[in-house]
Amino acid sequence: MTRYLLDTTALIDFSKNREPARSRILEMISGGDELGVCAINVAEFYTGVPPDKRPVWDEFISSLRFWDINRDTARQAGIYRYDFGRKGVVLSTTDTLVAAVASEHHAVVVTNNLKDYPMDDVELMALKD
Repeated sequence: MTRYLLDTTALIDFSKNREPARSRILEMISGGDELGVCAINVAEFYTGVPPDKRPVWDEFISSLRFWDINRDTARQAGIYRYDFGRKGVVLSTTDTLVAAVASEHHAVVVTNNLKDYPMDDVELMALKD
């Protein structure tokens, strides 16, 4: 079993039936892998979900593991921003929080935005072919 943290791009592509995201995520689910999200992904995803679609996505999101952002996670996100900022790499707070959650839970970040996660301790899976 592998743990995966679904980035917002993965959730959006899945919700819009985009391939290969849809097939790969369904394979992960049927293969018994653990799929999760954090508050950042949920908030960003629901930004684009119209009211009539919310019940379906409420059920799907509820079926995923939910990983909290705690004090240690927030600290690690700040360290990522500091360290990369000193190298001239600007990272968003949201992306560093997602990365810190993934690192803390030893989860692979499933995303289409690999550049947003340059951390050595965060494993990535691209959903684009």
